[in-house]
Amino acid sequence: MQKVLPRAGPADHEAGDPIRRRLTAFVELSPSDTRELEALTANSRRFPAQTPLLHQSDVPESAILVLDGFACRYKYLTNGRRQITAYLLPGDIFEPELDFRLPLDCALGTLTACRLTLVPRQDYEDLLRRRPRIALALQMARLTEAATLREWITNLGSRSGPERLAHFLCEVLFRLRTTGLASENQFSFPITQADLADTLGMSCVHVNRVLQKLRRDGLIELSGRKLTILKPDGLKTLAEYDASYLTVEATPLRPGSSARPAA
Repeated sequence: MQKVLPRAGPADHEAGDPIRRRLTAFVELSPSDTRELEALTANSRRFPAQTPLLHQSDVPESAILVLDGFACRYKYLTNGRRQITAYLLPGDIFEPELDFRLPLDCALGTLTACRLTLVPRQDYEDLLRRRPRIALALQMARLTEAATLREWITNLGSRSGPERLAHFLCEVLFRLRTTGLASENQFSFPITQADLADTLGMSCVHVNRVLQKLRRDGLIELSGRKLTILKPDGLKTLAEYDASYLTVEATPLRPGSSARPAA
């Protein structure tokens, strides 16, 4: 059975901005597209940290738009251990399978306090039909999500602890910059060491050691919930980081999908 999601107060005025910024990184949207997104995100809800949103085997009936906070996809093993398989940052969208009512092969939940908008399946399908530029941007976003998963597999299978964390921090910085939520090389990082352990396939003790190493090497500074990358080039070199998987340079095969947006 699907989790019942709580309601909350009215949305912030700028709540939809991360979604717009995320999509316009791929496709030029028209003013009417932008207004549609603003209307879509007007009724958002707040959720506490560590709130399950969807359980494995649930059939999702809504798209979930992340406006603020960090959410994630994850799987639990029978021994209670958790593996986080993807982060949903502000501007990201969890989409239900639109061609089938397909049970989830993973769970979805918040890591930090979040502001989310839930869009019923039918309304979401209608949006994609009426707004081809938004649909195209979402299609391109899905390509980066698949590429990110492949990078995560490489991270877990082939990189050392310091390299894994360095790569992850470079990725988060790039993604938050895309939506205007990172200033220079500093960003809000309200992730616990337990969450990092579940993300990077390490123990909490190992995560702590790796964090201390990156600090000692002068690569990062973590103060409260703010993380500063002191030596961006050094961190990228350690991780062998190449952000090209987070961008899409593709030529649409259907001419109509590349038409300029209407005013």
